[in-house]
Amino acid sequence: MDIDLTPKLAKQVYGGDGGSYHAWCPNELPMLKEGNIGAGKLALTKNGFALPRYSDSAKVAYVLQGSGVAGIVLPEKDEKVVAIKKGDSIALPFGVVTWWYNKEDPELVVLFLGDTKTAHKAGSFTDMYLTGSNGIFTGFSTEFVSRAWDVEESVAKTLVSSQTAKGIVKLDAGFQMPEPKQANRDGMVLNCEEAPLDVDIKGGGRVVVLNTKNLPLVGEVGTGADLVRLNGSAMCSPGFSCDSAFQVTYIVRGSGRVQVVGPDGKCILETHLKPGNLFIVPRFCVVSKIADPDGMDWFSIITTPNPKFTNLAGKVSPWKSLSPQVLQASFKVAPEVEKHFSSKRTAEENNPPENKEEKLGTEKLEKVMAALRCLECDYPLIDSDFRNFCASHNIISVEDFLLHDLYVLVISTEQHHNSERLKEGITQVLTIINKQHQPWVDGQELLDDALQNKRFLPTGCRRFAYKLLQLLQKAGAKSFSWTLEILSLQNVWLKLSLKHQIFLPMRSTFLAF
Repeated sequence: MDIDLTPKLAKQVYGGDGGSYHAWCPNELPMLKEGNIGAGKLALTKNGFALPRYSDSAKVAYVLQGSGVAGIVLPEKDEKVVAIKKGDSIALPFGVVTWWYNKEDPELVVLFLGDTKTAHKAGSFTDMYLTGSNGIFTGFSTEFVSRAWDVEESVAKTLVSSQTAKGIVKLDAGFQMPEPKQANRDGMVLNCEEAPLDVDIKGGGRVVVLNTKNLPLVGEVGTGADLVRLNGSAMCSPGFSCDSAFQVTYIVRGSGRVQVVGPDGKCILETHLKPGNLFIVPRFCVVSKIADPDGMDWFSIITTPNPKFTNLAGKVSPWKSLSPQVLQASFKVAPEVEKHFSSKRTAEENNPPENKEEKLGTEKLEKVMAALRCLECDYPLIDSDFRNFCASHNIISVEDFLLHDLYVLVISTEQHHNSERLKEGITQVLTIINKQHQPWVDGQELLDDALQNKRFLPTGCRRFAYKLLQLLQKAGAKSFSWTLEILSLQNVWLKLSLKHQIFLPMRSTFLAF
């Protein structure tokens, strides 16, 4: 691939006392034009005000620094004034009018990334201002403006010519801007630093994905996004977008190394990343990053609203699914080499420094867990869609269901178009567990068994265990249709069991249900 992928810093386009606007130029970063992607950055000082404007492109805004207020007017909708702060993501569909204001120190910095397929110029945003020296109405005659706004020509002339600044102004300290409403954030803003984590790898890193589920307006923008926070010296394993999307990455904090490999197996980018760098991974190219000791954070957009990735390492990589014979033949290695390779497949997409105690526990656990994919032949409901849904909740095996709040799991299916089939799949797995582990006649036998084996329980867990068992005794355990209260207690108990490494005789474990 001949195109230059070298990360670049933004350059100032215009500015003044109130702040400045910076952008990445397609001439210096050719992948912007190649991928029809725009990137810009707004920086407002104290009392800085970015004048109302609309853009030729849909965007995702991400607050890199500071706090402030944004005004958002969707087509044919009322203005929504929202408070914004570091970590906030805002989806800005095509045709939206926005303004931005920073009341306090420090500087408010907002990153804009988006698709420019509808843009005036490929690879760059063009903003059209409603006011200011370059405002749209400065090009109309006074007669046209007065008739359009239904005001006298003298008033029209005053309105058009009074604001002589371009794009950004500094307001007087006492000027009162509209106050934001907390309710306006709902459905408009998602704080990626506070949102539930989509990936949380101990010692590795954390990921929050921005998509149509947690911010519906992303669907109108046409791009998904994510915030990745990689711990020191951790690795984001090699992967690529399997739905032909471009990945645009901005380094928010820290530093690290990146390598990108093209479809022909040749490295097309190997460099060191620092804050402010922007680079673009072409379609079907594989990218991997390793953070420096201080860690590295980045914000990315992917040119599809619900991106799909294929990882080439970790628990969801194809290496774990391919049979040993295929691996041995493909690598052309001896069986012992293939076995060593397979034994090293980790359980995380991010690869933190090895923890031998955790690894040993994982290996023991894997020996007793039945992977869901092994059940598809006998149970068609447990297909790839169902397994992907389970994987999004960190459910890989049948037994994993017992570590989750099944009520919450069922509710979460409503966010999917095939929710009924997913619910049927959940029922199927519960039926499998019920058949494999027959219940006691009632809860009394379970209670007696636990009391006889109470030496296996840590003191801090006994009171909780007895409360649960007494509830089971009262409710009976004649079928697998537990009450939600029992399920909730069971989930907490199992998590406590794993945390404190409680090992009970089989007849005392809840796997016996």
